[in-house]
Amino acid sequence: MIAPIWSVESKHLLPMVPAAAWDGWFAIAIPPRASGLRWCKAHFYHRSCPAGEHPFSLLEALGEQTEVMIAWATEDEVAVHDVGLPEGPLTCFSSPLAVTYQDNFLFEGAAGGYEMSFALPGKRHSANFRFEAGWPIWWSRFGRMISYVGLHSRVSLELADEGSLKLLDSFGVMEHVTGAALPFDVRRLPVSYHWDVLAFEDAASPFDSAAGLSIGAGGGTVIPLKAAACLPGARPAGMRGLWVTYHEVDLDEDALGNTIMVPLRWEGLMRNRKGTLRYQAKAATPAVCILPGGAMLGFDFECTWTSGGSRKTSYAGTGFCEYGDFSGRLKGLPLRLNR
Repeated sequence: MIAPIWSVESKHLLPMVPAAAWDGWFAIAIPPRASGLRWCKAHFYHRSCPAGEHPFSLLEALGEQTEVMIAWATEDEVAVHDVGLPEGPLTCFSSPLAVTYQDNFLFEGAAGGYEMSFALPGKRHSANFRFEAGWPIWWSRFGRMISYVGLHSRVSLELADEGSLKLLDSFGVMEHVTGAALPFDVRRLPVSYHWDVLAFEDAASPFDSAAGLSIGAGGGTVIPLKAAACLPGARPAGMRGLWVTYHEVDLDEDALGNTIMVPLRWEGLMRNRKGTLRYQAKAATPAVCILPGGAMLGFDFECTWTSGGSRKTSYAGTGFCEYGDFSGRLKGLPLRLNR
């Protein structure tokens, strides 16, 4: 096992005491192009708040009930398997770390080596992720209001789907998020969001990657919220957020028949004192239209790191995108944008 670059205390991967309004554990794998599978994501979400309250997690279409989900995509098809679970308590231990929920979720490990297992009732669909965690990104660190950490990692994925079995080693992300609920629905905010995760090809280590999150309005970035990158041969470094510019989009429908925008080509930009990372992304999978006004999809990218004013280094790779739109304005963008 490769030693983690930075570690996260186990308490940040466990439910708070006393419990917050909700907890979610997420696992993502972004395999190499040649594997055939472009991405796989699984989550377990546990709701602890009473009826009538609105968790922050509704921003990602989570919060109505305790549930488990497994989704994946190739270049030609997508699959989503999710199901609500009967209400019940989590079983948690801090030393050694372990979280379980019936037969549907298991999370255990320590000191950089973790395992997450997800299974739908009947176990016809299951996913097991074994992580060697490398470096963290704290997307939010506001205690009981909302706490959200992700660990960029190397992952071994075992995906079982209706009798078929896929075994893959790839780049991955494991996450834990927990937070509060409010008396009103946060999805009324007139904004959109866009989250990209980039995995570099020809990486110097299995942890070489980048990720960024932006808040937008009308197709433009309003708040480049947060970003970080571990370029090949370098150490992880914080960036001044993510700026996203859409160049070509299409229209699709979500599960409820609502029209949504799907990005086909876009540009991302992250920068810090040492330089600027600019990438051109192109959608590489169909969209999984399960987020509010948005979707999940895989993409290919080419990028340039410019440092010292003029020195340029080029990279390429594959990525995973999530975006949502609560304003309804993204679907009104022209299909080709002159930017």
